[in-house]
Amino acid sequence: SFRRSIGEILYRELSENKLETFLFEVANLLNTDITGVTNIEYAKIDLMAAEKARDISAFDKCSDYASKGISMLPSDKWDSHPEMAVKLYSLAAEAERFLGRHSQMDIYCREVLVQKSISILQKKDVYLAKLDRMANAELRYDDAIRLCLTVLKELG
Repeated sequence: SFRRSIGEILYRELSENKLETFLFEVANLLNTDITGVTNIEYAKIDLMAAEKARDISAFDKCSDYASKGISMLPSDKWDSHPEMAVKLYSLAAEAERFLGRHSQMDIYCREVLVQKSISILQKKDVYLAKLDRMANAELRYDDAIRLCLTVLKELG
């Protein structure tokens, strides 16, 4: 699309400092008409935008950028791009937790937690989101403690 083409030009031509300044605009342009698009560079831009949105507590936008970044990863994302995948899924889970969309948060958490190829330390943000939900939103303190003990046991 025309808008995505403008985003591609801006992405290629802007310096790193300028890209940071216009990150949301570039991400929004690149995210135009992305159905079926697999592009690691676009996913990286969405990751950066999701992190920036989280840092300013714009959790709805953080969730949007993270989910769009996830959709642009290849189907073998856990093998080919595990670090980017875990970061995007963790950001999405964290944003959904803040937005109170717990069922969506659970979907992102489950996707990360079933991955055998990533370490328990890489899964820490997802565990923190689950623990916060259990302890603060649902007041399930005993379950939160059991989860902490399970994670500690896995850490050795």
